[in-house]
Amino acid sequence: MKKLMIVLALALLLVPAIAAADPSYCTYNGDPSLRYGFNQMINKVGSVWTQAPAGSWNQPGADFATIYAGQTIDKLVGCYNASNTWVPSCAIAAPHPDTLACIAYSLGGWTVTGNPTLGLAVELPGAGYIWGQWLAITAPCSAALGAKDTVIVQTVYWSTFTGAPAPECKDCYDPNKRPADGLWYYSADTLIITVVDAPPALGVLQDTLTLVDRGTTSAYIPFSLCNTDACAPPTLYNYNIKNVGIPGRIPVINQSGSTTVVGGTCKDVYGIIDAGLALACDYDTLTIIAWTPAPVVYDTCVQVIHVIEPEPVPLFTVPVVTILVLALILAAAVFMRRRAVSRA
Repeated sequence: MKKLMIVLALALLLVPAIAAADPSYCTYNGDPSLRYGFNQMINKVGSVWTQAPAGSWNQPGADFATIYAGQTIDKLVGCYNASNTWVPSCAIAAPHPDTLACIAYSLGGWTVTGNPTLGLAVELPGAGYIWGQWLAITAPCSAALGAKDTVIVQTVYWSTFTGAPAPECKDCYDPNKRPADGLWYYSADTLIITVVDAPPALGVLQDTLTLVDRGTTSAYIPFSLCNTDACAPPTLYNYNIKNVGIPGRIPVINQSGSTTVVGGTCKDVYGIIDAGLALACDYDTLTIIAWTPAPVVYDTCVQVIHVIEPEPVPLFTVPVVTILVLALILAAAVFMRRRAVSRA
């Protein structure tokens, strides 16, 4: 019995391998190609594509990019249903609709997402149709300096065996030649990505305007120091906060400090303003400069404060009136009860 189970298990393992070796389950509706590959500096606004360098299109050979751990880089490619004039073609003739899909995957297991979603079946109105596919490639925090990954993008047919697009359902004649220029267009492209040092990550966030009540002697004006690299170790940031001040009303400050911020988080630091002698409608400007130790990277931001009259605190708010009414009712009830007892 045990031997029979082993044989059955091996048979089940061999089933997908046998199917994968047989391209008969691929739809072959359309002629998959890439009009624009990784090597193109392209953009798409509406239906208009711009390209550089002009004329290179999706030619053979790997393309290259750099990335640092935790970074996401974006790439735009042009998935394409080759024109009927491109040869040779293995597309099934009408009336079958042309249905293709754009897929992308990382050989190193990095995260690759797409907009539109990768692997969607695109039912095309006919030959010569191109659609833009954005790819977002993210290196994990564990990616070591100098490590490499290979990302492949591919226009493919639909698989009736898996019910999804499949890498093996590729163009049966690859590449196709475009008669207009004699260039060969491939249905897949390769991007080799190398991990490089991450730049020091620093960002300063603040409100544009902060309101300060007149008479406040210690108004804490916040600035957020952010370690914008989620993969970075805790980083020491130095900072200095100064203001313009108003003679006789808002003293000048010059505050310095340092703080350590964990990767991917922010920490607030404060400039402390004395508005005790300020007038309503006074304005002051605070400027922060924050920087890292060597290699030095810095950021700066400006925040305006506006002195306003303190909001009066109403004495008889709805909750206060409600409590007073209930207290009066309770007191009246106690008084009437005592009076009734005394009469008895």
